[in-house]
Amino acid sequence: MKRDIHLTVPGDFNFWNTVWSSGWCGLAPFSFDEERRALSRVQRLASGKIVNATMMERRKGVLTIRVESREELGEADAEEVEEVVEGCLRLDEDLSSLYALLGGYPEFSWVEETCAGRTIRSPTVFEDVVKTICSTNCSWALTKAVAGRLCRRLGERLSEEHYTFPTPARMASKTEEFVRAGYRSPYLIELARRVVGGALDVEAWRDSPLDSAVLKREIMGIKGVGDYAADQILKLLGRYDFLALDSWLRRRFSQIHGEGVKGSDGEIEGFYAPFGRWRGLVLWLDMTREFQIPKGRES
Repeated sequence: MKRDIHLTVPGDFNFWNTVWSSGWCGLAPFSFDEERRALSRVQRLASGKIVNATMMERRKGVLTIRVESREELGEADAEEVEEVVEGCLRLDEDLSSLYALLGGYPEFSWVEETCAGRTIRSPTVFEDVVKTICSTNCSWALTKAVAGRLCRRLGERLSEEHYTFPTPARMASKTEEFVRAGYRSPYLIELARRVVGGALDVEAWRDSPLDSAVLKREIMGIKGVGDYAADQILKLLGRYDFLALDSWLRRRFSQIHGEGVKGSDGEIEGFYAPFGRWRGLVLWLDMTREFQIPKGRES
């Protein structure tokens, strides 16, 4: 069964910049087609139906979502697909104050001009936390492999190639050997069991009234989540107070701003301090600028 949904998007939204904003677009159950500029995701709906939703911007301001399922989809299913897409692409994120701030920095004029700034995330905080834990202390290729394995072994099957992301309950019921996420397996199982048992409500973090520094300490209470991972999770929650520095960002900063000479974390912090609560996002935009500006428009 196939169904097309047409979703109107904000005027300051750039679909492909958002998809291409980070490697999250390539972590199962997400997948992307660079040539077609399409993003897909396998998702289990509240009705129990499993769908593969493929998003494309065929005309400005409107996303076409092609939804494929083995079962007929009702209106409630279609509405849920829209909500999932809106959340993953952060369509409700207000970047007006970021654009106003960057108006004073000509080197960042491209951000508003290209409607950059949104970054892709998962429908649930649980999924984002799991993926962040799986991204630490390893190559990106290994992160992709682990995410794909979790979906195949713990998710629900739509087809031979398409599986959903595992639920906390499904993950909590398995052994470390079954999960097969290396040294992260006990961390993931403990996280899932805390969520299922009600000891930890990670979904509440998206609307948490806590100060970012306080929320960061709470996030770091999860085994396997250190300073970098907590900063990254905060970014996925829409909080950019911290930089989430890793080896790639440090090396990239030295190439762009240090003529190849490695700078200290303190120097990097100082460079982005003027951007206040947006500094983590400004760092990311600065480091990924060449990937986000269309060819031929570089200044």
